[in-house]
Amino acid sequence: MRQLNRAQGSVTEGSARELIVVAFAVPVVTMLTIAVATLTVLLFAGSGLEGLGPAVGSMWLAIHQVPVTISGVTIGVLPLLPTILIAVGTARMAASASGPQRPTSELIAVLFSALGGPLLVTALSLAVVMDGTSVLPLQSPPALVAFAATLGIHGGAAIAGIGWRRRTDICDRLAVPASVRRGMRYGAAGVIALLTAAAAVVVVRLAMRWETVGDLIAGGNDLDGYLGLTVLSLLYLPNVIVAAAAVLIGADVHVGAAAVDLVDVQGGPVPPLPLLGVLPDAGVGTMGLLGFVVPASIAVVVGLRCRDIDPLANLRSVALAGAVAATAMVILCALAGGELGEFGSTGVTMPTVGVFTLGWFVVVGLVVGLIYAALPGTRHARRAAALIGLDEYDLDQDDGYDDEYLTDEYLTDDYYPEEYVTEEFGTDGYVDDDDRGGTAADGDDMVESATIEHDAVGRPPEEYGVDDSDVYYADEYSADPR
Repeated sequence: MRQLNRAQGSVTEGSARELIVVAFAVPVVTMLTIAVATLTVLLFAGSGLEGLGPAVGSMWLAIHQVPVTISGVTIGVLPLLPTILIAVGTARMAASASGPQRPTSELIAVLFSALGGPLLVTALSLAVVMDGTSVLPLQSPPALVAFAATLGIHGGAAIAGIGWRRRTDICDRLAVPASVRRGMRYGAAGVIALLTAAAAVVVVRLAMRWETVGDLIAGGNDLDGYLGLTVLSLLYLPNVIVAAAAVLIGADVHVGAAAVDLVDVQGGPVPPLPLLGVLPDAGVGTMGLLGFVVPASIAVVVGLRCRDIDPLANLRSVALAGAVAATAMVILCALAGGELGEFGSTGVTMPTVGVFTLGWFVVVGLVVGLIYAALPGTRHARRAAALIGLDEYDLDQDDGYDDEYLTDEYLTDDYYPEEYVTEEFGTDGYVDDDDRGGTAADGDDMVESATIEHDAVGRPPEEYGVDDSDVYYADEYSADPR
């Protein structure tokens, strides 16, 4: 009993330490990095250290996409790169503390720990910024906005980390259909593919406009200015990639009075940020419509991965993939935009990017699904599945089935999975001569008796117009009743 109590106490102590690490690892590392960067900037600028505290606090708030007001000028377009890094860190910490042995109560504790540390640092930052308004021309942001932003970023990251680590348990406990899992998975994959294509476009534009980018960097006048503009461009790189993805979908991006889409460009003053040298000077007309090849290709691939011999399961996967992709793009575009001082509103038109993303994935996915449903092999498989009364023919490709499984190669009697070979029967219902110890002549008699003559309800399969290969094909799918 004493050893048991000691073991339980050790487990409790270890869990408490792990929760503390989850709560404060990311905030502490972030604050130390901010302090070092701010101190370096102040020393290079020859300024005193009186404004170190307020500057660190305001940068913590800016990392969480809380608008910063300096001398009455509000900057709401804040770099996404630090926000992505702290979100990834929180997700990894929450996932590492959410092992399969953790009960639900401890998972809730992990979630609240991942929220508690950042919220505490946000409260301290608000207090420091409010006290430092006499030192720096900073205006304290609304506390509700700061706490909501911190809660949204760290809460979403922690839920994503825990959900990813325990995704199998969650799906099994909630009995999530394979079509739903497929839709969520390939919706997220589609957004990643779209952002990857947008990043490639940005890199190509940087190479094409390198002279303009170099002139903007030269505006820094000295080494400190060159370095500052370069680092600032790197921090804003995810913002530009998200904007490029929105343009590829068909939405327009505006920086104050300037606006860009695939077809036309409207000129206007823009900030002298070297990264904005990728913006075109003039539109390319109808040639810009070739950019639609990117979202169309991605939507076709997503539609192919979501296809299913059950039309309803196919529709469910495609619709969910479109909803996931549209939601992700709207959230990313909302974080990437905002007010930019005297330039005014900067970012993407939210309704346009949401509707266009949903349209690309759903419409193209439905077209792919209709073509797939009309194929002879698909109709053959659907009849075979209906023969044994499956409620849903929605097979998860990651559970041992491949998309190319429904091909003519497997619709013939030349393919016999191993599960159909038992100790009593060989393949195709024939008795193995070695097992029964008989002769080949005896085997011919056994062939007739072992041939499938009736289905599950006592009617010969010929009434359905289905041959023996259909029966084997249907039995194969009955192994996964989902």
